[in-house]
Amino acid sequence: MPIRNYGVLAATAVDRRREGGADTPHYQIHLRDGQGVDYRAAVNVLSQQAPSDLLYIVVEDFRHPVTELLPPVGSGWNALPSRPDTASLDFVRGHLFDPAAMRVLPPDAPGADNDLADLLDHHVQQAIAGPAAAVYVFGRRFGPEPTVPDKVFGFLPGNGVHDIHMNQGNSGRFRTDDGVRQDGGLLIHLPARNRWTAIFLAFQSQSWHTDDRTGHTIPARTPVPKPTRHHQPADRQP
Repeated sequence: MPIRNYGVLAATAVDRRREGGADTPHYQIHLRDGQGVDYRAAVNVLSQQAPSDLLYIVVEDFRHPVTELLPPVGSGWNALPSRPDTASLDFVRGHLFDPAAMRVLPPDAPGADNDLADLLDHHVQQAIAGPAAAVYVFGRRFGPEPTVPDKVFGFLPGNGVHDIHMNQGNSGRFRTDDGVRQDGGLLIHLPARNRWTAIFLAFQSQSWHTDDRTGHTIPARTPVPKPTRHHQPADRQP
């Protein structure tokens, strides 16, 4: 079944934290909406299924009709219907980017500008530094948890967004998350530059050939073997 509570968070970025460790590390973003409500965006930087490194693409000058369908800046959490002509994202059907242009990056590596956390940090810090920058985070909502402080940034109630990646064409136990028009992503608008930046992530284990109704992987068709004809040599006598 598709993921529950799909939507987009419209907020501003106020802090970030790189999270290491072997237990599915994430890049964590602290966001706040126009009403002062705090959220955490947990962005996967490592897959639980091999190959573990993620696919990514950054579109530095993102121009797409979806930006005209977004909810108001700073409006907080907005549930989205998984259907066409809405702000819902679909990597396969939405013509958001060229999947062939995606590249692989490790989650964390020594040195500068050579891993996925570095890449995310570059763009998120630009959003933090620009007070008028608008951030839109697509994925699945978790919380609010009125009595549980956020485990990373400590605000109360715990509240946020995860599954900020492709959510179709999964395998194994993650196949139950498949659906269409429910993919995750990050859109950042910097008014000073009048430019949108889009960041999209996918797992290498996911398929890009998915069913238009369920989002499940469509198995590759096995060619039907052609019958072999046996010929008698023309000069052989009976």
